[in-house]
Amino acid sequence: MKRLYVLTLSLASSVALFAQTTEEIMLANPEYCAGVYLPYPDSVAAATPAPEGYKPFYVSHYGRHGSRYLINESDYTRPLEIFADAAANDNLTPLGQDVYRRLQILADEADGRAGELSPLGYEQHRGIASRLFADCPEVFADGAEVSALSTFRMRCAHSMFAFVGQLMQLNPSLNVPMESSSRHMNYLSYNSPEASYFNRADGPWAAPTAQFKAEKTRPGRLMASLFKNPEKVDGSETMWKLYWVAVDAPNMSSGVDLYDIFTPEELFDLWQVFNYEFYTRNSCNPLNQGLFTDSAKNLLSDILHHADEYVDGNRRGASLRFGHDSTIIPLAGLLHFPTADGNETDPEKLYLTYADYRVSPMCSNVQLRFYRNDAGDVIVKFMFNEAEVPIPCETDIYPYYKWEDARATLQYLLDTPSYQLYKKKL
Repeated sequence: MKRLYVLTLSLASSVALFAQTTEEIMLANPEYCAGVYLPYPDSVAAATPAPEGYKPFYVSHYGRHGSRYLINESDYTRPLEIFADAAANDNLTPLGQDVYRRLQILADEADGRAGELSPLGYEQHRGIASRLFADCPEVFADGAEVSALSTFRMRCAHSMFAFVGQLMQLNPSLNVPMESSSRHMNYLSYNSPEASYFNRADGPWAAPTAQFKAEKTRPGRLMASLFKNPEKVDGSETMWKLYWVAVDAPNMSSGVDLYDIFTPEELFDLWQVFNYEFYTRNSCNPLNQGLFTDSAKNLLSDILHHADEYVDGNRRGASLRFGHDSTIIPLAGLLHFPTADGNETDPEKLYLTYADYRVSPMCSNVQLRFYRNDAGDVIVKFMFNEAEVPIPCETDIYPYYKWEDARATLQYLLDTPSYQLYKKKL
């Protein structure tokens, strides 16, 4: 019980370090309404130098794939069908005709590439690799032991290739074995049977999400701006189809924008639904009783296992892993990073404490960076999307933690059912 109290107290104080998302912020920045489709930020926070005498020797990394095209070909072809039918029946306004033209450009670029990494996705991983190399040159110096794994999805494998390729360009002597297969899916991209059952089409998440979606989907104004006779199209379907294409378009190369057809309020409403569903089906909504953060424990176990090997074996190098938002979101929740730690049941209030665009934009990543001094003392800091973040552990050298203290905290999170920790916070 004492340990739970310390965790809760530490988490409550750390939340103050991060600004909340507000309606005003969202209305002023419609690109944030892309949620997990938001391209990775162009700039990152400055890092705090390590205490005197400490040098980096190991990095444990999990990265989401970079910017990609929408998952299914139908995500592009279905909106085209709607607008093609309207065009054939003289049912498009001038704006509707222009949107039809833009949809054709985007569909042409995405043809045959659904779900795959876009050129921007490659650039994002090269950028992260370059910054990591610059911050931790000792980790990637000659003789470093570096390994890389990805899920079997090609967008993840190509993310790995881009990241590792950049490291090897910066130090051609690096030898980095890479593997993309099903062999490591039980921690690179894992949901327990119970979590998968929760996520079934008629699972407990479905009804509250459908109700919230119905309340927030208001297509009237948009449909009237696009179609002469808007009653001839399914307004709700069309609005959502356009939303998905609009929020992913910045990840593509065509330079086509669709945000202008929505009002900021419409985007905010649609994003709230998107944010709530992702939160409920991937993170720490009390509705799921910690099923997803518990599913991330396989990954945390692997992180601890390899960290022990490098720390105890006095080795130097990096463990690089590449996967998906559906894994990094629960991992960040399990680690109780403030921006990933919503714990809210009311969908109307969720955005105030949890915003998916801050948790897992395209190319989101978690890094544990380890440092050692000449006396053999080891410290670690936690990076989330290349920003220093706290964990529920006491330290007098923040953002750094003594490894023995941080490891004890991570082991505690690993051993304790997530629902017990979140229940305590309630």
